[in-house]
Amino acid sequence: AVLWVALAFVVVRAITFLVVDPLARQRRNATPGFARDMIVVLLYALAAGGLLRHVAGVSLTQLLGTGALVAAVIGLSMQETLGNIFAGLSLSLDNAFQVGDWIEIAGNWRGGSRRETKIGRVEAMTWRAVQLVNWDGDTDLVPNRVMAQSVITNLYAPIGFHRRTVHYIVQPNARLHEVLDLLAVALAGIPHPPEKRPKAVVWGQEEGGVTLECQWWTLGFRHSKASTDEVNRLVATVLAREGLPLMGPNGPGAVDPQPSDPDDAQLDALVRLLHLPPHWNNDLKGKVRLRHKAPGEGVLREGDPGDSLYAVLEGRLAVVRPERREIPYHGLFWETVAGLDPGEWVGEASLLTGAPRSATVVATTAAVLLEMDKAAFEASLKREPEVLDHLADLMARRAASRTEALETPAGGFREQLTRQIRAWFGLA
Repeated sequence: AVLWVALAFVVVRAITFLVVDPLARQRRNATPGFARDMIVVLLYALAAGGLLRHVAGVSLTQLLGTGALVAAVIGLSMQETLGNIFAGLSLSLDNAFQVGDWIEIAGNWRGGSRRETKIGRVEAMTWRAVQLVNWDGDTDLVPNRVMAQSVITNLYAPIGFHRRTVHYIVQPNARLHEVLDLLAVALAGIPHPPEKRPKAVVWGQEEGGVTLECQWWTLGFRHSKASTDEVNRLVATVLAREGLPLMGPNGPGAVDPQPSDPDDAQLDALVRLLHLPPHWNNDLKGKVRLRHKAPGEGVLREGDPGDSLYAVLEGRLAVVRPERREIPYHGLFWETVAGLDPGEWVGEASLLTGAPRSATVVATTAAVLLEMDKAAFEASLKREPEVLDHLADLMARRAASRTEALETPAGGFREQLTRQIRAWFGLA
C-alpha cells in the first residue's frame, strides 16, 4: 500500500510538472496558481479512487452510491461556495485578464434596474473572489459568481492606445468654432503621437446648451486617469478665459475673459525682439493678439497648418516629443527637446513660409505670448521689402544653430528660404 501511494504521488507530481505547469504558463492565465491547484486536487482525487479500488478492494460505485445523499445535502448547503469555485475556475481558464490588468465590470448585481460599474486593477483571484484595487487604493472583493454574470472589459488588452472622451455642456456662442480650435490646440499638451492628435467637436445639443466632446488617446489605462484630470483642468481654463461658460444645474457658470490686445510696451518689446523697424509698432496695433497659456497647455501641434509666430513675454515653453516610459507608470510622456524663455520666439517658419508646424510646443508654466500672423505685417513687408533680407538672415542663423540644419550649406539654405518667403507673401 505504501509503494502504491508513493507511486501515485510521483505520477501526479510528474503530470503536474510536465503537463499542467507548462500549459498554465503558455496560456498566461490570470491566476495560474488557482487553476493549477484545482487540477492537482482532481488528479489526487482520481489517484485516491484508484488506490481504494486496487489496494483496498473498495468499489467506487458502491462508495459513491452510499455517499450520494450526503453529497446532495452538502451540495445544496454549499451552492454559493461551489458556484464561486467553478466560476473562478472558468475565469482562470478563459484567459480574459491577468494579474496587474485594469478591468471594468458592469452588471445588475442587486436585482434592481440600475447597472453598476466597478473599475480596478486585478490584484489576485482566489477560490471565492477576485481582488480589485480601485483608484483610491482600496481593495474590492468581487465574488467569482458575480464576475461570471457581468460584462468584463479588459482595459489593458490589447496593449496599445485607447481613446478617451469627456463631454461638457456650454452656452451657445457665435465664437464656438473658434473656441473648438483653441481647445484642440490646448489639448495638445496631453502627451500624444503626431498621428493621434487630440481634438474637440460638437457632440450634440442639450436643453439650453451645446455638448462638446474632447477626444484624445492614451497609452495604457493608468495614464488615462491622469490625462482625464488634465483635460478637465485645461477645458475649464480655456472656456473661462474665452468667455464661454459651462452650463450647470443652476445655469451658466462664471467666466474670466482675458485681454487679447497688447499694450504699447508689449508691442515695442515684439518689434525689438524681431529687430523690425521701430515705426512698425503703429502698423501692428490691432493686428497682434495677446495669448495667455496655463501650465501644461499646448501652444503648437506638430503637423498643423500655421501662419503665425509666438513671442514669449512671460513664462516658459518647451519643445517636446512623445516618449514611452514605465515610470511612474506605463504610458506616454513628454521628453523636452528644447526650452523657450522670455525674449524668445517660436513658429517663424510657418509665419514666413507657410510651412506646417514642425514640432509640438507646450507651456511648462503660466505664460503670456504675443501671436503675430501673416496678415499682421504683410502690408508693412510689401511696403518695405528690404526687411525681407533681415528676416531671412534671422531664420538662417536660428536654423544653423540646430543640428538638423548643419548638413545644408548656409548660402544655399538662405537663398531657398528667401525664395519661399517671397512666394508666400507674393513679393517680386
